[in-house]
Amino acid sequence: MAVAIVTSFLTMWTTIVRDDGLGGASIGFFLLIMAAVVGGFAAWFRPAGMARTMLGVAIMQVLLGSAVATDGAVASTPDGAFKALVFSGVFAALWLISAAFFRAAARKGARIIAS
Repeated sequence: MAVAIVTSFLTMWTTIVRDDGLGGASIGFFLLIMAAVVGGFAAWFRPAGMARTMLGVAIMQVLLGSAVATDGAVASTPDGAFKALVFSGVFAALWLISAAFFRAAARKGARIIAS
């Protein structure tokens, strides 16, 4: 859970702090956090459901990063598309790490219940 919370915090912080001309696209990064929260409530914060939620948010992160990288304002700045893809890739990796931890917790919980 800590990795997901830290990733959410870093997403908010970097979106607020950086001023790279994303315009309205920056709201998409806040929507990623909202998707993680809504998915958590939908999964009742159980590990198996949270693993699927974090996987979905990682996919959304990659898609949003691709959309931002191809935006005209970002693509016209030097290394803008590359920076957007790297930013998105790093955060997608963090969401995937969180998903892996939730999946491991779900497997461990299933073994304990079966014992």
